[in-house]
Amino acid sequence: MSLLSRTIRGLKAPLRGSTRFSSTSAVATSSSETLSQKAWRWADITGFYTKWHSRRAWILDLDPPSRAAMVMVTEYERKLLLWLTWMNFLFMPISLWYWFG
Repeated sequence: MSLLSRTIRGLKAPLRGSTRFSSTSAVATSSSETLSQKAWRWADITGFYTKWHSRRAWILDLDPPSRAAMVMVTEYERKLLLWLTWMNFLFMPISLWYWFG
């Protein structure tokens, strides 16, 4: 009976305004943000800079089977993969020009 009463008490706690499962986010307000920080935030519209500097953000962007496989990837390989992806996008118009030209 004790387990059942604890479960019921735990379910009712969020209804009473308890902050048991609260979360916070580190959001800078516009008054505390410098012009440089604002420029970098707007430049990171695709999340590339975030994924370049944060391994956690890069892994969370992958699908779950790939996340498990990324344990064996070094930091050099990770940044090389990001760089090669963007170089591929950069040279795609040139490749299409020569293919259909």
